[in-house]
Amino acid sequence: MVVGNSHKENLFNLDTMKIFRKGAIGALADEYEKALKELTDLLKNISDENFKEIADNSLDKDFQSIRNVVLHIVDSGYIYANHIRKRFGNEITKQEIKIETVDEAFYQLDMMFQYTLETFEDKWLLTDEELLNTIIKTSWTTYDLEAIIEHAIVHVLRHRRQIEKLIAVKN
Repeated sequence: MVVGNSHKENLFNLDTMKIFRKGAIGALADEYEKALKELTDLLKNISDENFKEIADNSLDKDFQSIRNVVLHIVDSGYIYANHIRKRFGNEITKQEIKIETVDEAFYQLDMMFQYTLETFEDKWLLTDEELLNTIIKTSWTTYDLEAIIEHAIVHVLRHRRQIEKLIAVKN
């Protein structure tokens, strides 16, 4: 599965020839997509039953099941994109996300990434100086544009690892 199917001219497939997006934002988008592909590759081997199973109800609700972790990733992805959109004066959309199956997870991850790509649409060729001087304030910290995108990528990686641990405990 290649995340972000509607922008094929800019996408790469890790199993075939790579196509690189333009600019620093493009490089970050490529890495974001790679992190999402690693996550979806992991999810391909999970049944819908295991996807929804509560692994540990003592944890915060966002982390009790694989489904909840994925929902958290999707919600957060929209939040990051909306912070960027707000900073540039672009339209913000609040998404109502429902995920009950692994297939719905694939769809919602893809839609979140599409929204993020649309967020970057007129920003692909920003200079390093413009990236570093574009300040984005959130409720939890202040980022430059590059840092919030890097945070979004690492967020996917961190929670993919968390899902790997949940799977290992079950086995």
